[in-house]
Amino acid sequence: MNQEANKSNESDHLSFYRAHGISPVRQDISNLRAHFTRRETLYRQLGILPGFISGKRVLEVGPGSGFNALYTASLEPESLLLVEPNPTGAADIRRLIGDYPELEDRVETLELDLFDFQSEGGFDFVFCEGLLAGTPEPEKVLGRLAGLVAKGGVLVVTSEDYISKLAETLRRLFADLVSDATAPLDDQVNCLLPVFSSHLATLSGMSRNHEDWIIDNLINPASIGRLLSLPDTISVLSDEFDFFASSPHIVTDWRWYKSVFSEEKKDYNARTTEQYWSLAHNFIDYRITAPGRSREANRTLYHLCKGIRDTTRLYEQQRDPSRIDEARNLLSKLVEHVRAAPRDFTAELTGALEEARSFMLQDTIDGAAIANSRYVSSWFGRGQQYISFSNRL
Repeated sequence: MNQEANKSNESDHLSFYRAHGISPVRQDISNLRAHFTRRETLYRQLGILPGFISGKRVLEVGPGSGFNALYTASLEPESLLLVEPNPTGAADIRRLIGDYPELEDRVETLELDLFDFQSEGGFDFVFCEGLLAGTPEPEKVLGRLAGLVAKGGVLVVTSEDYISKLAETLRRLFADLVSDATAPLDDQVNCLLPVFSSHLATLSGMSRNHEDWIIDNLINPASIGRLLSLPDTISVLSDEFDFFASSPHIVTDWRWYKSVFSEEKKDYNARTTEQYWSLAHNFIDYRITAPGRSREANRTLYHLCKGIRDTTRLYEQQRDPSRIDEARNLLSKLVEHVRAAPRDFTAELTGALEEARSFMLQDTIDGAAIANSRYVSSWFGRGQQYISFSNRL
């Protein structure tokens, strides 16, 4: 790996990947049927059945090394165009697709930036996973993606918010305190792997390479950048697109379909945003499925989580120890917020937050203690949400 770039001087995913000559998105597809089943389940939750892709024009932007595109190609689209600006990722895609000659005729890979890509006519389906979070101007990227969707077509993107990413944010802060951010990338990974592999091992559905997860979530500077929540994403697209479905599902609509007969009464976007704020506390821990609560309480939760993330980013930029004190204070407020609402949160989450706070109270953070933590090791949020939108006719 090229070791010249480090954590402090990259602002977006692509710059970091190019600087190190990497595409840290490897997945275990040794059991291809299991991989395809995972993708089929995701598409179903997004309202996309396998037959819907057949014979359609499909675009995927930022496909990484192409593992997810294999499934889409297997659904027999008329064409599948992959736009990947990272040279390492584009090369990986070509090698991967080459291993499946029955798919090669359907797939074309362009090593090109999204804003340099031009197309005649729109696509029936446009997919873009894991790209918006950390992008310096996510709204601009989202707008460009929307412009590539044909009328009546479907756009699939991912969102992340400060609540859903809190567990990763705190792990990142621990990583900042355990490892040397100026060390070569390989050295950082070797330092962090024994600390966090035990955490990743608790996720039964984890198919991603542990080293890649650590690089992308705990070292990559873009990963501590701006987030675009589900309501943010809806707001950007609302003039032309309607919320269709999401993974996880968060929307329940009990209206009689005959009563929804005007654009004003359809109101899919507003209803989704309203339900998001009622249910947002469920994003803090993937093991929680709790009833709705007041939007005001969830906005308080959101801002506490945002404060911890903002403080972590500032610490990385400044290496000012006072930022650790700020993060510790915000975490204490968050613990009290969770303790005060036992019907909305679990004892396991409370234990994880208290344990995380105890690590931060130590003069020196012990990587082995984090690796063997009782509660933090198995705590993950619903980090990334998949959302499908329909382009109005």
